Formats: sequence, structure tokens, C-alpha cells
Amino acid sequence: MTAETPHAAWRRDQPVIDMHTHIDPERLEEAIELMDRNGLEAMVDISAYTGEAFDEFVEATAEYPGRFGVFGGFEFEDFGEDGWLERELDRMDDAVAAGAVGFKIHKRMGLVYTDPDGSTVRVDDERLAPLFGRASELDVPIAFHTADPKAFFEPLEPENERWAELSENPDWWWGDREEHPYDWWQLIRQLETVIERHPETTFLGVHWGCAAEEVGYVADVMRENPNYIVDVSARLGEIGRHEAEFVREIFLEFQDRILFGTDLGVRDSLMLGAPQGFDPTHEQAEEFYDAHWRYFETDREGIAHPTPIQGDWTVDAIDLPRAVLEKFYVENAQRYLGV
Repeated sequence: MTAETPHAAWRRDQPVIDMHTHIDPERLEEAIELMDRNGLEAMVDISAYTGEAFDEFVEATAEYPGRFGVFGGFEFEDFGEDGWLERELDRMDDAVAAGAVGFKIHKRMGLVYTDPDGSTVRVDDERLAPLFGRASELDVPIAFHTADPKAFFEPLEPENERWAELSENPDWWWGDREEHPYDWWQLIRQLETVIERHPETTFLGVHWGCAAEEVGYVADVMRENPNYIVDVSARLGEIGRHEAEFVREIFLEFQDRILFGTDLGVRDSLMLGAPQGFDPTHEQAEEFYDAHWRYFETDREGIAHPTPIQGDWTVDAIDLPRAVLEKFYVENAQRYLGV
């Protein structure tokens, strides 16, 4: 059932865009069904497909004009070798010509990708700069998923507040400094350096600027860098731990630069913000979206956030004005992504 909020009827008449999803091109009809059931006009896949996978997605979604967008990606396994840069710049040109709305750099940057000598590549490695320049020329954003929740860098033990989620996804633990030399703050600061160095490029910090535990810090980076935008995907549990009025004021201040996204996955199994160890139903997906509407559209206290496996706590809703919701749900994605 649809969440009863002051804006529920109005929202159903808006072309709401979920700009952070992951969709199997063979599950597009299911994605359409979920959109129609939850009052969404479009979904943007941000999986950062490359090669045949990108081509397959673009070809499949062409049958549903206006309902899907897609981010392109990069291939970094041979980063630093001859020919890498030219190949990736050509990839950008071809992807935008095919309809890509932006490009995403995965969290493996700074954690997994290595130079030919085996050293971990920093997020702010300036060999990436030509990609940012080309994105500016093509007028598309570069999305960064840098690091992960702070708890993923802390000891892997039952006392870790994200123990349940890490138990389901053990590959998401980054706490071994010998294998992953940069800690959470180092990675986040490297991303900040990228944003500051390239003011001509629009950067999208997914998952609330990759630092939802530090809502105020992300706002400070946005104040200093007008080229920085963020989405809220899969982070309401963390954002909502902050005082509601504090968060609300940040949304009001940056109402033109915050985008609605959920991290919904439409694949072999639905993913409601994170893999949760069970196969969600469409009814549970509706409750997942309803939890978002309640958080953004009401002033209720102590409500459930959308993805319980991400933390056993409640959040306080932020009651955004309708004019802000319209930008958040619709206009900002149209402006920055052209969807």
C-alpha cells in the first residue's frame, strides 16, 4: 500500500526519477512493473556497464523510451599501461553518443585497482584528469562511489554495527590495512581533492557524497564546490541518525543539488538498498519505497528506515516542502542527467 503522506496524491502525478538503480537488461519488464506500482516515471542504471554489457543495456531499453537511463563505466584493470587513456576517452565519446547520461568510477578505485607495479591507485591520481576534462566537454557528470560505510573499515567482529550486512557480503570489508592501505577518511579526502582540482566538471558523490555518517562534512564540501552534487541512495539509515532539522536545513540549502535514488536492484533477486539474505517480493519493494516517502514527506519520529540490514535503529523524518520535493524527485535528475 502507498505511504499515507501529505504529498502522496501529488507525488503520483510527478515524473519521479530513481536515479540510482541496478537493472538486469533481461528484467526490464519487471522494472517497469515496479515503477508503475510505486509511482516512478524512470529509473537510471548506475552499474557502470562497459563493452557488450553497455551495448546490451542500451539496445534493450530502447524499447521503453523515456523509462530508463544509464551510466557508462571505465575499465581499470590495465590502468597505467600504454593505450589505456586513449581507449577510455574513445569509450566516453561512444557511450554518450549511444545515450549515456554520465560515467561512474567504482569504489574499487583506492581499494582494489593497482598500478603495474602492484601499488594501489589513489582516488585522486591525476592520470584520471583527462577523463574529467572529457566529461566536462561532453556535459555529463562523473559519479564516484568512494570508500563505503565507516563500519566496513572497522574490525570485522559481532560488535561491528553492520555485522549482519557484512556477514551477508564479506567482500565488502575493507579493514585490512596491509591489503587496503587507505583508511576511510583518507579515501574521502582524496575524493574531495578531485572535486576541488576540477571545478569545470560536475561530480556526483553517490550515497550522500560517500560519507553519510558525516552529513555536515558533505555539506561543507558542497559549499566550497558548486560542481558537486550528491544522491541519497542506500543511506537513509545513516542520514536519518542525524538531527532531523539539521538534515532538513541542508536539503533546503542544496535543494538544487541533491538527487533521489534508492539503490534498488532488479536482478535475479530484488535488492532493496543492499543484499539482505532473502528474495524480496514486490510488496516488500513497495514498502521499501514507502519508507523513503515517509522519511522525506512527513515529520514522524522513530520510523523504520528502508533497509533494516544496514542498521538496527530508527530515524526521524525531515518533512520537506513540496517545492523542494519536486526538485529532489524530478527536476535535479532532469537537469544534471538529462532524463
